[in-house]
Amino acid sequence: MSTSQPATASAPWPADVIHVNEDGWVLINRGSRDGVAVGLRLLVVGTGIRDLHDLFAPDASSETQPPALRIRRTYELLEVVHAEENCAVAIATRTPAARRPTVYRGPEGELLVWVPLPEGYTWPPPNSASDAQQPESPPWASAPDDDAATDDESADDGDADAPPERAPQDDEPWEEALPLNSVSVGDTVLPALPATPSSPSAPHAPASSADAIGAIGSASTGAHDPTSSFEMGRTYDWMKKPGE
Repeated sequence: MSTSQPATASAPWPADVIHVNEDGWVLINRGSRDGVAVGLRLLVVGTGIRDLHDLFAPDASSETQPPALRIRRTYELLEVVHAEENCAVAIATRTPAARRPTVYRGPEGELLVWVPLPEGYTWPPPNSASDAQQPESPPWASAPDDDAATDDESADDGDADAPPERAPQDDEPWEEALPLNSVSVGDTVLPALPATPSSPSAPHAPASSADAIGAIGSASTGAHDPTSSFEMGRTYDWMKKPGE
């Protein structure tokens, strides 16, 4: 008698956004063991599905009329720029080439994500303060030690060692962060699978990450200038507006 496997073992999608960094890149909880590779494109989608009905159908007043189209809100199209075994770093596909992050390793094996600053950017901004004034701290700087000490002293001693139920993973994006439209921790992430007339959209996610990635490749129809080995022979022209 066969036994059923856990859902995560056979269907790793959808994934979740588990961190939004102040520079504008995000972390998802799927990695190379799930088939995620550099260049994979992902959609951040809403949780609710809307049923659109034909208001002018002959039986439009019928409560049993099937919907003409089922849609779900999309917030951002992401591209994976680095994949670990259990997670992946992604940015918005509309990020300018000059600002795409570069990933390095730190002295203890930690990940270092360098996001190039905008051309000509300086801190503090020109003419923001006179020489006699003390420039304010940049938005990414940590709080001064004296402020931290004040906060600690004012905290209730009984709750000082109590961990939060779930530590926040959203950093406050600063004004020069990479473009990222309304993406936050907990958002649902899916592989960007084109909807084509010959291959209607399925009502559920692919059975495995290999099926998802294979579907992306099989849906490609045009030439594409590859930016990574994963994108060889793939195109995303289906995302363009008519006439572009």
